[in-house]
Amino acid sequence: MGIEINEEALKQAADDMAALRDRNDQLKTKLENMYSDLLTALNTPAGDTLRLCGLDVVIGPIEDMGLVIDHVSTTLNKIIGQGGEPTGTYYDKLFDDYEELDHILRNKTTQ
Repeated sequence: MGIEINEEALKQAADDMAALRDRNDQLKTKLENMYSDLLTALNTPAGDTLRLCGLDVVIGPIEDMGLVIDHVSTTLNKIIGQGGEPTGTYYDKLFDDYEELDHILRNKTTQ
């Protein structure tokens, strides 16, 4: 019994995360521009109140999502060997420990 990693699926997931990061950045820019346009259009006390709410309330969740996307993307790139580690080294210790445990369990059941 062994564990196998689908390298192609991990590569596709890393590519998809990179595309998601780009779309998230585009969304952030679009929301910043819309917020700016709204404040310009609302040159009134209501606009001033909206300005006090702050751009961070509007953009903060998008920035937070960007941090999560970056973390997942970095981890995927490490796993597939694009994060400075050679391919296949990320899970080597886990697989070695699994193989050792599997060997121990098989020997115990045959005794």
